[in-house]
Amino acid sequence: MGNLGWPEITVIVVVALVVLGPDRLPQAAQQLGSMIRAFRKISTGFRQELQNALDEPLEAKARQRGAEAVAQNQQPQSAKPTPIAGQAEPTTTTKERDGNTPPNDSS
Repeated sequence: MGNLGWPEITVIVVVALVVLGPDRLPQAAQQLGSMIRAFRKISTGFRQELQNALDEPLEAKARQRGAEAVAQNQQPQSAKPTPIAGQAEPTTTTKERDGNTPPNDSS
């Protein structure tokens, strides 16, 4: 609530009670509460719109850089995949296992 402490809030409530009277004070408090709610809703929406507007160009640039990096590092489809360190290369292919082609005899 900013720099308002309990003493300041008490003074504001007492002044409001004296000025508005006990009959109109509840209505005024409801109106004040609904105005604060509406202000917070509008400010939250504005903040989100601003954040989205700032993020969209950054995300688009990041997507473009990622696509360029993938395009530069992409291997042709016929290239043999690079084995992961510590893994043995497979000795047979799916076609060889299915019996469509004879296995390579490299011994």
